[in-house]
Amino acid sequence: LSFRLEHVVLLKFVGMAATILIFLLLIHAVSSADRGVNYRPSHICALKHSSVTFYCNYTYPTGHQIKKVFWTKTPVKDGNKESSEEGEQHKDLSKDPEYSQRLQYLGDKQKNCTIRLSHVTQKDSHMYCFRFITDDDDNDDDDSQEQTSDPGVTLTVTDLQVESPETVTEGHNVSLTCKSSCALTDRATFIWYRNSQPLTERRDRNNQLLLQSVRREDAGRYSCGVQGHTYISPAVQLNVTYSPKSVSVSISPSDIIVEGDSVTLICSSDSNPPAEISWFKGRKFVGSGRIYSISNISSDHSGEYKCKSRNKHGEKYSDAVTLNVMYPPKTISVFINGSREIVEGDSVTLICSSDSNPPAEIIWFQENQSSSVGSGQSFSALQSGHFYCEAHNQHGSQRSDAVTVTVKVSVLYWKMSQTAIVVPLCGIVAAVIIGLLTCSCVKRNILQSESLKNNYDDIGTISDSSLFSYVYENVAVHPYSKTLDPKINIPLYENVTIYENLPIPNRNML
Repeated sequence: LSFRLEHVVLLKFVGMAATILIFLLLIHAVSSADRGVNYRPSHICALKHSSVTFYCNYTYPTGHQIKKVFWTKTPVKDGNKESSEEGEQHKDLSKDPEYSQRLQYLGDKQKNCTIRLSHVTQKDSHMYCFRFITDDDDNDDDDSQEQTSDPGVTLTVTDLQVESPETVTEGHNVSLTCKSSCALTDRATFIWYRNSQPLTERRDRNNQLLLQSVRREDAGRYSCGVQGHTYISPAVQLNVTYSPKSVSVSISPSDIIVEGDSVTLICSSDSNPPAEISWFKGRKFVGSGRIYSISNISSDHSGEYKCKSRNKHGEKYSDAVTLNVMYPPKTISVFINGSREIVEGDSVTLICSSDSNPPAEIIWFQENQSSSVGSGQSFSALQSGHFYCEAHNQHGSQRSDAVTVTVKVSVLYWKMSQTAIVVPLCGIVAAVIIGLLTCSCVKRNILQSESLKNNYDDIGTISDSSLFSYVYENVAVHPYSKTLDPKINIPLYENVTIYENLPIPNRNML
């Protein structure tokens, strides 16, 4: 009986304890129903370096006052283990150095528990909870009296990444995408940048950038951002491949090039991928590579040069440039246009040939003479001698070997020359002789006239003409015969020769 009594008492005690426990649980349930936190939204996707607002409100039993409010974050878990220390659980973020300068409580101690967290990074990706303590709590042990409503609000912080093909060919279409690890909570307007400059015409709610008929100018580093935010994604390079364009040749040095100098020709070409360069002089291949160098240049290098730029998309030639090499006269010589031997009175043309750049000035000389005898490329020689030419420009001078010109005297020309000399001399001599004879005749006539005047009667002494033969020369009538006797016209004889017809024994008989 005693055992049964003890058993009954035990059962009653257990029943009473169970009743009290159930009552307490019911009271706690009623009390808990009066306490709660509402988060909106419960998940937030925020852009790196942006500011995030956690909107929330809370409820607690009427008639009580709030003693303390704060926000905390759930510990970060590594697998099944919590990485944070136990003491860090439910830590007030306003007292955390990593949050104290960035966290702003916008709520109150009545119903609003909104906060703003600025300059968020990926490290801020956690679940955040609001906690409060009322005056009905028995003690101030925060760990035992904190009231919360799990699970809280989840924050995911994302950056932006541009997805793009590395290479596109000119004329093709290409699409670029601005990606994030989560869908941004706030309505986003995307902005695109090329080489850090905004593409103002590319503002779109769509996170894609479509480039149609791509040009080489579209190549560059592309990045994206969201309007109203300072964060910009890392840049991604977009390469546009195209055939060679703007092919040209430059010469260094660009001024006068003199024989013996070193010259560099540079081929410039705009192409992607870089083109292979070939060099041509006229149509002859002379080298390859972007730079074509000529050392100790000579006149043989003068001519037109051009380069060809070629890649897998095409090829193009540059315009030709002229390489004009200056040099002093060389290979100078004289040749005779005709025979080296000419007849006196004729001339022979001598021509001077010279290779120089710029063209040389030609001067002619005759050996053993100090001064020049002519200038110009050709020279007419009129006399015998040794002739040579000298060519000179600003880079130097050179003389030719001498050539010999021989002038021969023609027989006909000699006779004509002699005649031309003799005839005038004969004329002069004849004139002198005639003058002398005239003077002699005049003097003789005067003397004869006087002789006739004084011996007029002697003429008649020769009366018998048969005895003599007469030879008359230069018969004339002397003017003085009229003055002696107007009635008698006496002939005047010069050089009268009288021959005797009969022999006279004694000449004194005459």
